[in-house]
Amino acid sequence: MKLVRGIMICLLLSIFARAQDDGAQEHFQRFSVMPVVAYSEETELEYGGLLVLFFKPFEGSAHVSTIDLVALGTTRNQYGFRLSPNFWLLADQVHIPSIFRLYKWESSLFERGSRGDFDAIGTYERTYFNGYVPIELSFGIPDWLPFRYGPVLDGETRKNKLGEIIPEGSEDGWFLGGGYRLVLDKRDNHNWPTKGYYTAFEEIFYGGNFRFHTEELDLRFYTPLFWRTSLALGAYFKQSRGSDIPVSYLAGSDGTKRFRGIDCGLWNDNQAMIFQMEFRRPLFWRLAGTIFGETFQSGPYFSEMLKRKMHYSVGFGGRLALNRSEKLHARGDISLIDGKHIGLTIDLREAF
Repeated sequence: MKLVRGIMICLLLSIFARAQDDGAQEHFQRFSVMPVVAYSEETELEYGGLLVLFFKPFEGSAHVSTIDLVALGTTRNQYGFRLSPNFWLLADQVHIPSIFRLYKWESSLFERGSRGDFDAIGTYERTYFNGYVPIELSFGIPDWLPFRYGPVLDGETRKNKLGEIIPEGSEDGWFLGGGYRLVLDKRDNHNWPTKGYYTAFEEIFYGGNFRFHTEELDLRFYTPLFWRTSLALGAYFKQSRGSDIPVSYLAGSDGTKRFRGIDCGLWNDNQAMIFQMEFRRPLFWRLAGTIFGETFQSGPYFSEMLKRKMHYSVGFGGRLALNRSEKLHARGDISLIDGKHIGLTIDLREAF
């Protein structure tokens, strides 16, 4: 594997956004734009930008709806586009945090499992379109219970250019899945929570050229500490079942939110568990800082994971508020993995 040892050349070049007076609610910030430039061994020079559109709460709603647009390119001729509509509708009784991706990306291939080996067994070019649409509903739920439920649709179509090594689950094809999602959400803010909790369980069944199903459990807890510092704790479990699971849908790290700083396909297997801890604190102006630690393990089944040594990551990050009233940040995180590998993550919103 070409280890991601990124040095951020420039996280922020400039922000073009309408100024907002925190004490004047009539000045609603409609958008934020931020170009980003970074470097890693995986991508070489990475360039792109992001645009966030903000919509005033719809009638009867308390939450601001958003649409994120992110476009990326690299000097290795890798390109990606991400669209993330996040809508609150019908007096907040309908929440749709969807995401759509269109990518042409050269990726590394790894052997299945968490053996601590960072060396890739090959590379391949992935061209794919992916759509994930959960519909969270709260109809019939009393106001005092922060519970949402609803269906989930997820699917992908892809075409790969493979080398001599064609591992199981990396073939061309398409698949479409449907399932359900259950959520308990008592956070004080969805973008920068400082107190409360979040729990989500999701199960999706897939058909098409690949037939498999996945289960995910996401647990988070937030509490204020001292000097405006807050503590965030997270636990994440995923299980993928089936005889022909796509490589990208195995259980493991995503590299940006779950165990930041490593390749998405590294150490993936049928089951994975990740534990996260982070201290967050506003600094001055639009800036904030974090210190975090994470542990990770994967395996063919749960009892096997308990026999293996956990991988760990520690690091720190900077935050830049793109919208201060909504506490929405661009983030850059630098992590030290297993005491010897350096990773860099640049993204929008918090890791968990």
